[in-house]
Amino acid sequence: MKINKYNLKNGKGILILSLLLSNGVFSQEVNKTIKLDVVSSDANFYTIISKNTEAEILSNHSKWAEGPIMLPNGDVVWSDVVGNKVYKWTEKDGVQQWLSPSQFHNGHAVDHKGRIVATSHGKRAIERLEKDGNWTVLVDLYGDKKLNSPNDLVIDNDGEIWFTDPLFGIKKDAEGYGGTPVQGGEFVFRYNPKTKQIVKLDTKEVVTPNGIGFSKNQKTLYVADSQVEHTPKPYNTRNVMAYDIDENKNLKNGRIFCQFEEGIPDGIAVDENDNVWVAAGKTIHVLTADGKEIGSINFPNNVANLTFGKYKKKKVAYITGTDTLYRVNVLDEKSK
Repeated sequence: MKINKYNLKNGKGILILSLLLSNGVFSQEVNKTIKLDVVSSDANFYTIISKNTEAEILSNHSKWAEGPIMLPNGDVVWSDVVGNKVYKWTEKDGVQQWLSPSQFHNGHAVDHKGRIVATSHGKRAIERLEKDGNWTVLVDLYGDKKLNSPNDLVIDNDGEIWFTDPLFGIKKDAEGYGGTPVQGGEFVFRYNPKTKQIVKLDTKEVVTPNGIGFSKNQKTLYVADSQVEHTPKPYNTRNVMAYDIDENKNLKNGRIFCQFEEGIPDGIAVDENDNVWVAAGKTIHVLTADGKEIGSINFPNNVANLTFGKYKKKKVAYITGTDTLYRVNVLDEKSK
């Protein structure tokens, strides 16, 4: 097991370097909101999100904002992939620069012990923030070959990490340190931190896996195919695929869950009612579990990813896109 130190102070994850360079704190965008274009022909959609909803802008400091996650204490962490930074928002202090450099973190999750787990384009690895403030590389190889650039992840009820491994961090100079791809393709993996076993999953229908998410019962896996991002021909896919998960955690019955005419499918989140929210272009598409789109939320700039949480006892979605972290109230029936 490999231990990597970021010069963290007091195990709180605040970089000494960040503090020296910029004091680590930015002015907070207080009460800055924008009106969103919420569109649906289904009246039931407005029980999920108000037709007149607004988005609160919490930060606009990123070059490309990605991978938001709400921590158990209510703080929010997200990546600036191109800026090679990770930011944190807190109710008390607003926006802080949390990691710099971040080793090109992209996706984040919180494990069952409250530890942050991250996909690192720079290290071509999955790593975890330990309680002592050190980052531990959990996995960076499949067999004896280096991973591409892990992009997004989810953690199942048993603590296993499911992640996508496209080429973005290798092919895009601004999103990693480059290198040579040796996996022979772009894949989805499942990693067990207890046994240290990594399994390549059967996602042959997906060319460039990106966003990933579970249904609420964790019997379906959703994978966004962002292949059109770097090789628009001959595939030109704008799909989200769905797979059944069997009793051995293998995938079967791969099928197109949804297709988009515009935008590149990216981050995925599933709400308490099993609706699937997908970021693509300037839109968050909301679909039922059977793949029917029931509405969309349109933003002024491209959106990349999202996560759900609570703020002041209300259900909210934290959404990243372009330079911005948004907070949007969600009228989820189970949170009323």
